[in-house]
Amino acid sequence: MAAAKIILSMLLGGFAILFLYLYESLVLKQRRQRSKLEKQGIRGPPSSSIIFGNIPDMKRFKLEVMKKSTAAEPSGSPISKDHRVSINHDWPSTLFPHLVQWRNEYGPIFMYSTGIIQHVSVSDVEMVKELSLTSLSLGQPAYKLSKDRKPLLGQGILSSNGPIWSHQRKIIAPEFYSDKVKGMVDLMVDSTTMMVRSWERKIESEGGSSVFRVDDYLRSLSADIISRASFGSNYLQGKEIFLKLRTLQKIMSNGNIGVPGARYLPTENNRQIGRLENEIHSMILKAVKQRSTEATHEKDLMQMILEGAKNYDDADNLFSGYSRDSFIVDNCKSIYFAGHETTAVTASWSLMLLATHPEWQARVRAEVLEIFRDGIPDADMFRSMKTVCYFTHTLNLYAF
Repeated sequence: MAAAKIILSMLLGGFAILFLYLYESLVLKQRRQRSKLEKQGIRGPPSSSIIFGNIPDMKRFKLEVMKKSTAAEPSGSPISKDHRVSINHDWPSTLFPHLVQWRNEYGPIFMYSTGIIQHVSVSDVEMVKELSLTSLSLGQPAYKLSKDRKPLLGQGILSSNGPIWSHQRKIIAPEFYSDKVKGMVDLMVDSTTMMVRSWERKIESEGGSSVFRVDDYLRSLSADIISRASFGSNYLQGKEIFLKLRTLQKIMSNGNIGVPGARYLPTENNRQIGRLENEIHSMILKAVKQRSTEATHEKDLMQMILEGAKNYDDADNLFSGYSRDSFIVDNCKSIYFAGHETTAVTASWSLMLLATHPEWQARVRAEVLEIFRDGIPDADMFRSMKTVCYFTHTLNLYAF
């Protein structure tokens, strides 16, 4: 009987400690943070959920925008008779309706929460300039992307900060200087040529007219180029790795960033994430092991990472608790995410702008045909493309 009372007391005590910890993390800590911001004159929407913060509001705003967009879409083919494309340049209200709504309600500086993470949104230009000059950790939040996005980014250059980030930058940055990038132009041309030829074959097979998703092709193109640049002659192995990374990215987009402990719950989503993370880790290390057994002279990005990892143990203990294998794997992932989606989206957006401005499309086409008369781009001739440069720097800014 006495033993049962002791056990019951221990259980009650444990539950009480757990309750107090959750109450401190989910309620009191958030109230203190919001109180500090409010004392500085920063307001924001109240949290609609103790666990999820303003995430339900964000989803509700997004759903309302999608309903309006669906109702406004004309019936029939999305391609008009003259094949011109119309773009709604009010993209912030479509992609980030919650930010637009709260900015109008609370001003250019406001706060909101995602789970237990408090965010401060700053859209005042002068304030942003001041922050960029005074904050040494701008873009590196205290909760760190390496926690919530660990399966995708680890502690690579995209998510690390401080000495670890500095050490990785010294290794990676020189590989993206202009002279090194020029050396990658040939493989970019080869990959792009294969893509264009696949378009030609598709059009011919369908009687001279065809409709297809250009952005999907451009996403595959950027993955192919990064695979060749990173893995050299073993680029097919790299494409398989990047395909799994893309799948992992899609699965993780369904998660709740900032919700305490969400990534540790035994959900099917988390199990899939764990499996893919382990598979990607093993595949990259397998490629590294294969590279080490070959007498290769390839100077690709993989070789650059491996050479940087040779001095790993001499890095003044900067990587305490961070293994050499993780250093290699995380930076392979970083290179993929830095150049894959961003490059594909930029190319898609540029083509979309050309489609909406036929006069610029004609000028760009004429310049390309004039400078690259044999049809093959050359790195040394890109600086002569004044119209393309003007279009890229000016028209994109105008569109935004």
